[in-house]
Amino acid sequence: MYEKIFGNYPQVKVINYILINPKRYYTKKQIAVGAKISRVTLDSFITDLIKLDILEKENSKYKLNLNSKIVKILIDAQVNIAELIMTNQIEKSEIVYGEALSDDEFEEFMNSIEYDVNLEEELDKLENNEHITITKEEYEILKNKQQSINSSQNLCTDFIINGCYPVKSNKRMINYG
Repeated sequence: MYEKIFGNYPQVKVINYILINPKRYYTKKQIAVGAKISRVTLDSFITDLIKLDILEKENSKYKLNLNSKIVKILIDAQVNIAELIMTNQIEKSEIVYGEALSDDEFEEFMNSIEYDVNLEEELDKLENNEHITITKEEYEILKNKQQSINSSQNLCTDFIINGCYPVKSNKRMINYG
């Protein structure tokens, strides 16, 4: 949120990232990756953040200094900015689709949905790696084409493949019969 206001500076990115989870301890690598900056850039100013009482260092980990007046102001400002943005968005949105549900109606609706999932079966599938990955070329061949397998050997007929999907695009599932 601060990046939109103060710019795309590495210090702003770090503060913005650490404010998301203020009670967590971070390594330098976690901060750099989370803030999307290089480790060298982080090393160039992390001591300044410690001197300003924004960060505390404990062993090799860093944490937001929740006792710092600056940090308290940053957290309050972040909450206030979020409330302003939310209020502004609500005032701008004039289109209402359907009716708003009360908390009781929403809870009743959510409880009416039956989730028929066999967790043991799903965990077994994950553990046994029961999925097949094919290449793009194989997908193009199989797409929209019914094929049969001719073989003199006895084939396993315990399953039927009803469809396929490319891993990174259309997420239609394969049905096994």
